[in-house]
Amino acid sequence: MNRLRTANALLRCNAVAHGAIPRTTRLAVATATPLRLQPTASRPFTTSRSLLKKDRGSKDDAKPSKKDKRGNSPSPSESSSSPSKETTPNDPFDFSDLTAAFDKHEKRYLDILTSVRSDGGFNVDTIGAVPVQPDRKSPQTFPLRELAAVAASGARRFTILAFDESSIKPIMSAIQNSEAFNQQPQRNEENPLELTLLLEPVRVEDLTKKAKEACQAWRERLRDETHKREKLHKKWKGDKTVSADDVVRLKDKMQKLQDERMKGIAAKEKQVLASIAKKG
Repeated sequence: MNRLRTANALLRCNAVAHGAIPRTTRLAVATATPLRLQPTASRPFTTSRSLLKKDRGSKDDAKPSKKDKRGNSPSPSESSSSPSKETTPNDPFDFSDLTAAFDKHEKRYLDILTSVRSDGGFNVDTIGAVPVQPDRKSPQTFPLRELAAVAASGARRFTILAFDESSIKPIMSAIQNSEAFNQQPQRNEENPLELTLLLEPVRVEDLTKKAKEACQAWRERLRDETHKREKLHKKWKGDKTVSADDVVRLKDKMQKLQDERMKGIAAKEKQVLASIAKKG
């Protein structure tokens, strides 16, 4: 650095002596501050201003700010991670789900009572209507008529011809476990797809017993559905979805719906028992 200052001073003296610099500026040149060379500090690539700004921007984009007191929109990550609460039912007094369950049981037990009244269900139509569960792993059932052909082959004798051999055992189990029949078909040794159902005469006492048992089971199914709905009302009350007064009104309305169905069962039971009594 001292060598640079000495060289600058010699240059200025020579220039003044030979008139290379005007007289008006000689004083300024003589008193001018020597030029100092500042070494340029090297800046690491990773700490450049533009990159730092870009990094901060991408970080902000990845993590948006949360909703503040002024009502700014929440971040997508927060809205997706926060658990959603159970929605309030549109109309707690809508009992369409309960009436649909009642209708389902009504259809089932009306079919049973019809089969009992028609001499224990000894006809092609009632046998074909027996629900069969082809796959034990699946609760789905199909009417027997969709898995086999049913035909009367004599007095109280019926032939069941399965469409597939895999349906034989499910059909046999369905008929044996049915509330209307409770009898096991016999396999034909010559034809593995054929079953023979030979039904013994049924006494009036047995038909009466079957009809009463079917009606009692029907009542129990309705009570079960009502109990399920009542548990839902209690849950709504705990969630403060409905008030305590609403729970009382819901129970009253539900009880009326159940009472109406119970009256229908009593009327149907009386009608079926009277029809069976005529057979004696």
